[in-house]
Amino acid sequence: MIETVKKYRKATRGRKVTVLGAARSGLAVARLLEKHGADVLISEMQPLNQVEEAARQLTFWGLDAEWEGHSDKALSRDWLVISPGVPIDSPVVRKAQANGMLILGELEVASWYLDIPMIAVTGSNGKTTTTTLITEMLCSSNVSAVACGNIGRPLAEIAFDATAYKIAVVEVSSFQMETAYTFHPHVALFLNLTPDHLDRHGNMEIYGELKARVFKHQNPDDWAIYNQSDDHVMMLMDDLEAKRLPFDVKPLPADGAYVEQGRIKLRFDCREYDLLATDEMRLRGQHNVLNALASSLASMATGANVEGIVSALKTFEGLTHRMESVGHVNGVEYINDSKATNVDAVWYALGGFNCPIILIAGGRDKDSDFTLLSDRIRDNVKNLILIGEAADKMAVDFEGLVPVHRAQSLQDAVEQAVSFSDIGDVVLFSPACSSFDMFRNYEDRGNKFKEIIEKMGSVAC
Repeated sequence: MIETVKKYRKATRGRKVTVLGAARSGLAVARLLEKHGADVLISEMQPLNQVEEAARQLTFWGLDAEWEGHSDKALSRDWLVISPGVPIDSPVVRKAQANGMLILGELEVASWYLDIPMIAVTGSNGKTTTTTLITEMLCSSNVSAVACGNIGRPLAEIAFDATAYKIAVVEVSSFQMETAYTFHPHVALFLNLTPDHLDRHGNMEIYGELKARVFKHQNPDDWAIYNQSDDHVMMLMDDLEAKRLPFDVKPLPADGAYVEQGRIKLRFDCREYDLLATDEMRLRGQHNVLNALASSLASMATGANVEGIVSALKTFEGLTHRMESVGHVNGVEYINDSKATNVDAVWYALGGFNCPIILIAGGRDKDSDFTLLSDRIRDNVKNLILIGEAADKMAVDFEGLVPVHRAQSLQDAVEQAVSFSDIGDVVLFSPACSSFDMFRNYEDRGNKFKEIIEKMGSVAC
């Protein structure tokens, strides 16, 4: 497969390509392929009146498109380029494969035409924070960098014209790695591995192998950065060809990043750097200490300086929907952690406070083992309020640990949280589930939470 892709990469001109979907990544890769001489057809399931802006862009670019379904013509061409949201075993992909089409992802195709080095960030948690933090560190060191990939801006947009940047910092998901056959980052990071997306991948072995594929095409001139304190990650680190840079919360004997006596330290190219105390960081929680270690290594390996790294660590406050403080009302702090869509993210979130927590959780289950949170729930949570499809399962898993309450909506959950809270408490919205049972996505879910708190704050006594 790899040799086949390499051959076709050199022969894009004249290739008949169907791009599945007219969302942002589909539009970006379609335009990129057309620039390099492909005959591109966009095939979109939605009717034209629901994607009018995309249709206008395609018309402006002179690209062909079809709406309300995928025709036999679309599924009988040379290549099919899919978005991360389309499983490779879906009926439409299986039909294309049966017709002899080569199945590719936007990330893979975009990487063919990118002329600047890539830093690829993968893992179960912390990808977006780390991707953004690396970009901040590089820019603070006067190295022009852009955050892209699964973070929101497709890599294909950067590949279309990357002259403004020296480095692309790419968030990479396991979904994207399903169709990434030659993807070759100069620096690759594997942050952690915990159960997630098992409803799609089936088991941890497949999920972990997909994550580790980020290292597959690296060579001895590249860098592999990985979490030495994560046993699941370490089981996948045997066959690296790249230079190794581990990070750990304990001191390391060779090059890498670590914590010693409450300070972040970095050893790179046989030189040691004492960066700052962990409590000087704006980011909360041990998980963000690990993210900072990984980010510092990646930044140093690609031209950042110590001053730029430290400056970013002291000023970067984190991301919207990830441990985001959205206000204090009547002496209670409200935290929006809507991006915590799996168990491990919530485990770290619960460890980030030294005060009683009222936890709002629930949503659509991704075949998760919620009992992994039992100790943290018992030790840190004052009251647990459950919403969404997973509420019944979670209630059984946490029975007897703390008072458990059901809510019919997010509004109801917040109102209950207010009634249970006292001055000095934290109300933490950290779902441990996906959002698709009640909301469009985790951003929509987090924004609804923020709106509720904002309205509540305006009438607080």
